[in-house]
Amino acid sequence: MAWIGVAVAIAAAGLIAACTAAILRRLPLPLGEPDARPYADLISPRLFGTVLLSSLAALLVSLQLSDPSRWAVWMVVGTVGVLLAVVDAHTGFLPLRLTWWFGGLTLAAVVAAGALAGDAAVIGVAVLCGAGAGLLFRLLWQIGGSLGFGDVRLAGILGLAAGATSLQLVVWSLLLGGVAGVVWGVVVRIRRGVDGPFPYGPALVMGPYLALLLQWVLETNGLG
Repeated sequence: MAWIGVAVAIAAAGLIAACTAAILRRLPLPLGEPDARPYADLISPRLFGTVLLSSLAALLVSLQLSDPSRWAVWMVVGTVGVLLAVVDAHTGFLPLRLTWWFGGLTLAAVVAAGALAGDAAVIGVAVLCGAGAGLLFRLLWQIGGSLGFGDVRLAGILGLAAGATSLQLVVWSLLLGGVAGVVWGVVVRIRRGVDGPFPYGPALVMGPYLALLLQWVLETNGLG
């Protein structure tokens, strides 16, 4: 099964990298951002390499550390979710159309996971976790800070994805994603030399993978 996971990870990462240019050309400019550059301007060999390697790393971690019945969910996060994070890192925007694609595909994968597990509760718990994560980040967005509303949508989708595994994974995903966000913010501000908003999407997407790794470490040491 481990080798199957590796093969699937390589194939899926190659597919999302190959489709990146076509996807970016179909994304409209963000509303209310007249100075935003077309997403197609990002297209370059370096971007393809970033998407390929980031997706491959995410998929290798998730497919090796998750139950095969949840692979469909992790494949969506490790491809479309990773592409969203890469675009956000380069532009500071989470394209709305790509976000909705991500959400729809994640929901479909969660339904498939519930069917494969023969347990409808998987779907119900995942939906509740997604709603909870979205509401939490909406509250943080309303309070103010560096969060954009795109981060609210993304958090809800990632909560849905992690919720297909367990509530515990959702909690750790949000906590570790927050820690990653702090580190990411410091790095960005040091590089830019100024304070201000920074792309939070990459940290959010990292959260579930950090949670999977933590869960594996705890279980390996008999602490899970």
